[in-house]
Formats: sequence, structure tokens, C-alpha cells
Amino acid sequence: MEISPQQPRVRRRPYITLGLFLFAATAFSMAQFGLWEYMDIAFHQRTAVGKLLTVDCRNNNAITYSFAVNGTTHQGSASWPDCRNLTTSDPLQISYSSLDPNHNVPGDAYARFISETISILIASVLSSFLVVYVLMRRKSPFPGR
Repeated sequence: MEISPQQPRVRRRPYITLGLFLFAATAFSMAQFGLWEYMDIAFHQRTAVGKLLTVDCRNNNAITYSFAVNGTTHQGSASWPDCRNLTTSDPLQISYSSLDPNHNVPGDAYARFISETISILIASVLSSFLVVYVLMRRKSPFPGR
């Protein structure tokens, strides 16, 4: 009768803690690239009809636009996914923050906020899971070694 040594039990608490920390750190750092502004606009959203000033599909689908709020003209720029269908002077819905119209985006700010939030959550979960999985696999002994 052959006696096999028992495999050491992997402690999961440090890995869970690391995973939660990585999730929070990744989500917070990714949110710095626009989520807070989308949230501000979405929570205080007002809309105006804007006018396209320039369309440059070769430069990251860049568009510039202007719109008026209470007699004051504001300008903005953004990346538009389907810029080939746009021409200058086309009307465009602009969402802006009622607190500061200089915070604005073309289209629906609430939809952009939800989309950005979901993307950040998915990326944060997947990246933290991958790091923890790799670390757990490295710590666990391989059979025959």
C-alpha cells in the first residue's frame, strides 16, 4: 500500500482580498478616463440641438460641434463611432450638465455612462480574476514535481 503525501491546502482569503483590491484599483483607475464626467452629465442631463462644425473620420472619428444654452454658445469635441454618415451643419443631440454646460457629450449621456460603467466592471473583474488565477496556479504544487 502506497501512501501519498497530502497536498497542502491553499488558503483562499489572501487571494480573495487581493482580487477585491485589484478589482477596486482597476475600476477606480479606469474611471479616471471619462466616467466621472459622464456621471456628472447623466445625473444633471439637459439636451440641446447642436450643429456639427467639423468631421474628421481619419483622425479617430473626431467631430467638433457647437450648441447654445441660454444664449451662450458652447463648443465641444468627441469621437463619434459612425462619422462617415455625418456632414458638417448636420443637427446633433448634445447632452450637457445643467451645472456646467462645458461638460457635454454628443448623444445620450446616460447611455454613455451605463456603457462605460459596464465596460469598466467587466474589465476589472476579468483582469483581477486572471491575476489571482495565475498566482494561485503558481502556488499550487504540480503533480510529479
